[in-house]
Amino acid sequence: MEPLDRRTKRTRQAIKSAFVALILEKGYESVTIQDIAQRADYNRGTFYNHYLGKEELLQDIREEFLNGFANTLLAPYEGMKRVEATQFYPSSLQLFDHIEKNKDVFMALHAVDKSIYFEMNHKLREAMRRDMHIEMEKTDPPIDYEIMLSYQMSATIGMIMYWAETNFKYSAAYMAEQLLTLVNARIDHVEFKH
Repeated sequence: MEPLDRRTKRTRQAIKSAFVALILEKGYESVTIQDIAQRADYNRGTFYNHYLGKEELLQDIREEFLNGFANTLLAPYEGMKRVEATQFYPSSLQLFDHIEKNKDVFMALHAVDKSIYFEMNHKLREAMRRDMHIEMEKTDPPIDYEIMLSYQMSATIGMIMYWAETNFKYSAAYMAEQLLTLVNARIDHVEFKH
């Protein structure tokens, strides 16, 4: 596939931005192709030169967001062979930064289909399987790697869900710091409320 020229990229970006804004304002079902074209300051023909319909446009937005999300994981460690667990902060920060910078896209995708969390979990897990291996301290019984990976990803996605529920009340840096602290902490004890 040939890379897109600048004008095509600009047009597609305008169409995507218009669609995201309209989803947040009116809801996915209410948005028409005419609405999108008008908001993007193009005509319907221009829209159809780039996309077959709303579904293809939504899929393009979803794939771009998810690929960006997964790609942020390794970005801070290019050229490195190893990093200590306590130094994994930059990667966590990149994940939360990606969501913060693309908050409207994320909220629009979430409004259309709550499975975005499942897709984010899947993308992260695949990226981790493909691009890195986490070494755990020895335990008895030993920790199953796939279960640990599932636990780590679910914890990360759970924090993102909470962050979205609070309308992004905290900064990306704070969320990344909290994630790293939680991942590296051990429970001391549990008290019961009676």
